[in-house]
Amino acid sequence: MSTTDIQPPDSETLTRTGAHNHQEKDSTAVLHNILGLLVDDSRRREKSLRRDVWFRRVSIGLLVGASLVGYYSFFKGLVGPGAGKTDGPTMAVVDVRGAIMPDSALASGEVVGAAITKAAKDPNVKRIVLYVESPGGAPVEAERIMQAVDNARATYKKPITAVIGNLGASAGYMVALSADEIVSGRYSLVGSIGAVIQSWQLTGLLDKLDVRAKSFASGELKTLLNPYEPPSAKAAAKAQELVDTLGGQFAQLVKDRRGDKLKRDIGTYTSGEVWNGEQALALGLVDATGTLESVAAAHPDLKVVDFSPRERKGLVGQLTGAVSSGIAQGLSGVVQNHSALSVQ
Repeated sequence: MSTTDIQPPDSETLTRTGAHNHQEKDSTAVLHNILGLLVDDSRRREKSLRRDVWFRRVSIGLLVGASLVGYYSFFKGLVGPGAGKTDGPTMAVVDVRGAIMPDSALASGEVVGAAITKAAKDPNVKRIVLYVESPGGAPVEAERIMQAVDNARATYKKPITAVIGNLGASAGYMVALSADEIVSGRYSLVGSIGAVIQSWQLTGLLDKLDVRAKSFASGELKTLLNPYEPPSAKAAAKAQELVDTLGGQFAQLVKDRRGDKLKRDIGTYTSGEVWNGEQALALGLVDATGTLESVAAAHPDLKVVDFSPRERKGLVGQLTGAVSSGIAQGLSGVVQNHSALSVQ
């Protein structure tokens, strides 16, 4: 093809080419604007994220700091410095608080007995006060506490006063019997002398579910009070015999410890009822009405120092311990068929 065959572009072609180039420039500008907006947005998001992270770290730091302060205060309140420490003539107070059970952190025979012994061994302690706030519990645990009190009196020559708060019933009152004197509030509830065995009976529920249980035991009374089978007449009689025996032992303990202070025949006291403080005084179950404060005021020369058992676990440990203890007790009572024998 010769050079004469090549024609220059006409005006229409140039117009279309210019428009196309202009569109490309506009598109490029729009793209740059979009990218710029995206970058700006990304930077804003990054700054916002850094700010959020900073605030979160500060918040977490404050929360952790507050938790540590709270935990320290909580722990200090439980095992506070100076608890059980004396620097002169002292009245040692030992709480018996809550159900008296072997797994109690505050009212088992082990922990209360140890607190009593610690107070008894302290030469600055001139008097021990048992502050009883208990609905009852396991008789063996109460017996262990009583032995610690008797030992404190016999070995260390410490006088012991029991002060009943709102409630000193059953095993709680049993513990109070070990003291040289018993003081209760006028409105305190005192007594509930007796024993009880409690057991579930699930046979009706199993019948509705069309479930049958069968036990094979080496002895007729080996499955005493099995909640999955109706009790036999012999099993029911044996359970009542156990309750009567334990109740009789409790009644004899009241008679031995209170002696001629009792105003009525012993049968009056074994109905299982409770009395208020004034009634208990009239019946001879307590020696005086008063409070922990009035007992302390009667001995102004003695500084009151708390020797009570203290929880040594943190808050989480207490909560999980309480939950696991409750589950364990429920399984023990329902699944393993162990009936609760308590002084109540």
